[in-house]
Amino acid sequence: MRRSARAAGPALLAAVVLAWTLIPLVWMLSASVKTELQLYLRPPRWLVVPPVWDAYRQVLFQVPFAQYFANSLVVAAGTTAGAMVLGALAAYGFSRFAFRGAATIRFLILMTRMVPRIALVVPYFLMMLRLGLLDTYTGLILAYVSFALPFTIWLMIGFFDEVPRDVEEAAFVDGCSRYRAFRDVVLPLAAPGLVVTGIFAFLLSWNEFLFALILSGVRSKTLPVVIAGFNTDVGPLYNEMSAAAVLVMIPTVILTLVLQRHVVRGLTLGAVKG
Repeated sequence: MRRSARAAGPALLAAVVLAWTLIPLVWMLSASVKTELQLYLRPPRWLVVPPVWDAYRQVLFQVPFAQYFANSLVVAAGTTAGAMVLGALAAYGFSRFAFRGAATIRFLILMTRMVPRIALVVPYFLMMLRLGLLDTYTGLILAYVSFALPFTIWLMIGFFDEVPRDVEEAAFVDGCSRYRAFRDVVLPLAAPGLVVTGIFAFLLSWNEFLFALILSGVRSKTLPVVIAGFNTDVGPLYNEMSAAAVLVMIPTVILTLVLQRHVVRGLTLGAVKG
């Protein structure tokens, strides 16, 4: 009985956390296939048969959703690529080279994530205005890379530290240069961790709202700004907002399912040493 009671505690806690996480998602899915009248019924009806797809038609055909989806995809892909390339080079330097002030620099890099985003809006806006990068993919990508880079560097340092130096030194003995050993030996061994890092960078740029609202316009507007646009003067259009949110979730769900094996390996990289 004691063992059952001990096992019941974590299981109950996990059930509460799971319910806390899933109930908003279930409500969102339910609201996306309801009429406005069904949405405000009391008591609420979670399941609607047959489902109503009017909200999805409004989102897909009444607004240029495909253009905004492409904007978000370009910005997220560019941010992920930029953060991964710069982050991998910086993290490899911190992991493999000892130099004076390395710990201080690493701490300062982490400190940049502690600055409130709202305090950076005006400086970033003025900087992009001076450079002529407002309402462009380049402006959004540069801003998002600067946000993703500190976290990317810190994650990658840990993954590179888990790659044995002996393997890299063996590559040097075989005639590999530092760059080739990094490209052909270190990166493949740390690939699961890099996948995890890339997903974090992708999600950061895919879901970012504040800077997308300030730095983008008609040409580079991304999906989070589009979803906020369903909050009209007459009130929130919950059906359309929920349908748009479901469509926004689809790429991240597919990405996670496709890379699930690498994600699990990356999260457990270095947890068990032979």
